[in-house]
Amino acid sequence: MTNAGWYPDPAGAPDTYRYWDGQAWSQMTTTQPSGGARPADTPATPPPAAPTQYGAVPTPPPPPGQPAGPTPPAPPAYGGGYPQQWSPTPAPGGSGGGNKTVVIVIAAVVALVLLGVGGFFGIRALTGDDDGDRKADDNSSQDQESDESGPSEGSSSTVKPTGIQCTGGSPAPSTDPDPAAADLTGGGLSIPRNPAYELATGDQVSFGFANAFVLQYTEVEENWISLTGVGALPRANGFDDLASAAEVVMQCLTSSENVYSGFTGRTDTVNEETTVDGKPAYRISAEVHVDSPDVTVDGDLTDVIIVDTGDPASYGVYIGMAALGHDDLISANEAVIDQIDVG
Repeated sequence: MTNAGWYPDPAGAPDTYRYWDGQAWSQMTTTQPSGGARPADTPATPPPAAPTQYGAVPTPPPPPGQPAGPTPPAPPAYGGGYPQQWSPTPAPGGSGGGNKTVVIVIAAVVALVLLGVGGFFGIRALTGDDDGDRKADDNSSQDQESDESGPSEGSSSTVKPTGIQCTGGSPAPSTDPDPAAADLTGGGLSIPRNPAYELATGDQVSFGFANAFVLQYTEVEENWISLTGVGALPRANGFDDLASAAEVVMQCLTSSENVYSGFTGRTDTVNEETTVDGKPAYRISAEVHVDSPDVTVDGDLTDVIIVDTGDPASYGVYIGMAALGHDDLISANEAVIDQIDVG
């Protein structure tokens, strides 16, 4: 069994350490590990950790001269800047997998090697995908992912997401959206409900940057959907202004394998200040291109709109994705943008 001590946070928070007492993880973290001392408020025998956790969790190294013992259990799913553990409730739909995939989550503990999750919810198809999420475990890895997308026309090449910005939200709403409601609401924003579209919630998609995100979608082909949705963007995660928040969210989307697997590039068509229902806002619309054998579409016209709703804790965020070459879907999404309400 691995010795007690401070180890890099298994939930992936950058420059953060969590105490392992030999049996379970402490709930206390620190940026300056105290030489192996147990935190004062950590019970001698903490309660057992949750058996499943989204994403692969690093394990502490074995002590010098001692062979590696069993992998310590993963910490419980914390809030804030930690990856979210997905709901096992399947989204409606057919079969397939791969890009932007909405799937049934099957969490599995891989003993002695690592703790991983065998399924996840994406947003492109409505069935399984075993590829896993290319999420940012720390600032440097997220910067590397952002560099892969590269600066695009109209974007700010100096803005790079941090890990907590892309994964630190709590995307599951407290209640499921009402299919019979006239509007979808989230983050202080409302958009008209399209009764022909299916509903999904933030815990079923890879929008880990948002709080309480709700969306509606329609299937384009087996592994691709178009969607519109709204939620909140927590300012405490480093979203300091509308323009940089919009750029960060766009980069979080394009660097995620669960959202745009096979991403090849982005060209901005709109990158400007605007207003939404009289409130200050910033909009980026971009042609996002992919090259994947799992789909025939070339990508999406993706809209990210960040709105200052007046809430000091969060911005409102609107996301729209319409398959390139499908002018009817692009026009439908543009009509939704014209009807965003605040309040």
